[in-house]
Amino acid sequence: MAEVAARRLRNAVRDLVYSRFPHARKVKQRLRNMAIDAIVTAFPGKYIGRYVLPEDEAAAGGGVRNLRVMLPGERIRIGRGDEDPFARVAQAYNDGWFDRPDVFVCEIPDAYVHVRSGMVCTSDFKLIADKGMEHRRYLYPPFRGRRPESVPRAEGLWTTLAYCNSENFWHWMIDCLPKIRTLEIALAGEPLIICMHSTALPFQRFTLEAVLPPNFRLVYLDPETSPWIRPERFIWASMVSGLCMGVLPKEYYDAIRGPVFERLGLPATHVKTERLYISRRNAGHRRVRNEDAVVELLAGYGFRSVQLEKLPFEEQVKLFHRAEVVVGPHGAGLGTIFFSGDIDLVALYSTREPGNYFQSLACGLGQRHHFLCSNEAHEDDWFDVDLPALQDLLEDQVGLQRARGVS
Repeated sequence: MAEVAARRLRNAVRDLVYSRFPHARKVKQRLRNMAIDAIVTAFPGKYIGRYVLPEDEAAAGGGVRNLRVMLPGERIRIGRGDEDPFARVAQAYNDGWFDRPDVFVCEIPDAYVHVRSGMVCTSDFKLIADKGMEHRRYLYPPFRGRRPESVPRAEGLWTTLAYCNSENFWHWMIDCLPKIRTLEIALAGEPLIICMHSTALPFQRFTLEAVLPPNFRLVYLDPETSPWIRPERFIWASMVSGLCMGVLPKEYYDAIRGPVFERLGLPATHVKTERLYISRRNAGHRRVRNEDAVVELLAGYGFRSVQLEKLPFEEQVKLFHRAEVVVGPHGAGLGTIFFSGDIDLVALYSTREPGNYFQSLACGLGQRHHFLCSNEAHEDDWFDVDLPALQDLLEDQVGLQRARGVS
């Protein structure tokens, strides 16, 4: 009890400081990074402190070879482009367009692969980063850590789908899993071993095993006993998406949705019978403070509240497969619209400048994205939903009517 009380007190003090001084979070992180960078710079041969874009390393004749473009870069309109009201308030892509870079594969000779995080390094320990995602290198725990002294060799051609954010459902579905399709096209039947850590989450195991081509083999390694491996050959696939970007080529959506539906016995068409509110009641951040009132209001329109963490992943897919309208606060669970049809999504955001995650994903899937913004300082802050505004949105934009007899 004392430990819980102390943690709550620390969190309350932290939240108070961040609310009074909005830039304190960034300053703290910047000072921490400066201190670590100073140590790494002083001992460059002992730490993993550099990174490189694979396309740049290949062009320079460094530790990346045989780069092949699978999909040329393309300028993609997001939904209604700059006519979409969301484009005016979003964190990025305010002109309504996404410039997708080339989607490619390349080989990294004598690569070092960190099993748990999916961090990949060249033979001289430069971290491989995706273009536009360089800042995420700091999310890999081994980055700026000590180099491993002895790493076992692994025979065959390997890759990894693990990633610094891969345990987040949205990032797994958009940043990681689509690489399977790119690799399938690139290898054209050649055998491939996919390295995953043995602590992979149920949704990772289920989706990966569902979409796996017959020439691919999954190997789960214990990150405690095998923290690093050094494959005989390693192939890297770039991301098909971009920063906060859920728009994928249609064949990539189909390559995931189709096998998952088949494995669960679900039809390609959707019978829409569910109106869902996705609760974050047990989350530590981005929680709706007046959720009870939100749930009560939504009940009048035929919604039921769901806590996805209480359902097996297979049931989550089935639930979203028959969804008609989905309402919920910004959170990874909303990414399950990946398995929905042409639904209406009502995303509730904590700040005035929300990320593009769910708007872009909904647009890519042919769904309709509606939104309400709150006015908190940080996207992870708890927030209140404007109930009259939500009611107006449901009736005027989504076209719902309250059940008779509900006041």
